[in-house]
Amino acid sequence: MTGAKEGSAGRGRARHDRCSVPLMDRIFFGLKRAHHGTLRITRKSLKALGLTSARFDLLFAVKKVRGGVIQSALCKVLGVSRATVSRMLASLEALGLVRRKVTTKDRRQRLVELTTRGWWRISRAHRHFTRSGWAQLAIDSALAGQYADYRWCDEAACREAAASLGVMLGDLRREFGDFATLDYPSGLHELITWFDYYDDDALDMWPETLFGFDLERS
Repeated sequence: MTGAKEGSAGRGRARHDRCSVPLMDRIFFGLKRAHHGTLRITRKSLKALGLTSARFDLLFAVKKVRGGVIQSALCKVLGVSRATVSRMLASLEALGLVRRKVTTKDRRQRLVELTTRGWWRISRAHRHFTRSGWAQLAIDSALAGQYADYRWCDEAACREAAASLGVMLGDLRREFGDFATLDYPSGLHELITWFDYYDDDALDMWPETLFGFDLERS
């Protein structure tokens, strides 16, 4: 009986190998290049705001939690090591975008908060990429290109394609052991603060001294 099971398992592995091997490297390479593509198309705009994609994620994660977030918790939220979080926070502190302080309940823990300048920076970046619809348009245009069965301007079709992609990415992340929990809003009903609702290009022109505080010194 054991021999029969082993024979069946062997045939199953062989059949899976025949189906998967020709495409495995192509799919892995495609996922890697798609990732680099998202970094490439956002790099210039983020740089103009003094950010990178990794800094954007970290600042957004802190912004989501009223009153700040414990530094050790950011490891799970972002899916990175403690050393990586520590280096990123040190850089953001040097830029005046975050501050860290020892918590009153446990002096071994450090609370991470946005400075006024940091809050303004991530809110402005989030409005530019998310609230404006830029990120959604980039995805819709890619999924409904000239060779697709539907056009990018077909809202229902784009929503269906994006949902299917989201499910596939979720499956890959889960099966590959990704433990990051950071979640971005999927629609207007999930927007975080009043700033996200305020969509006015004039905000980008406002001076750095605003509402009585100085963004450079905050």
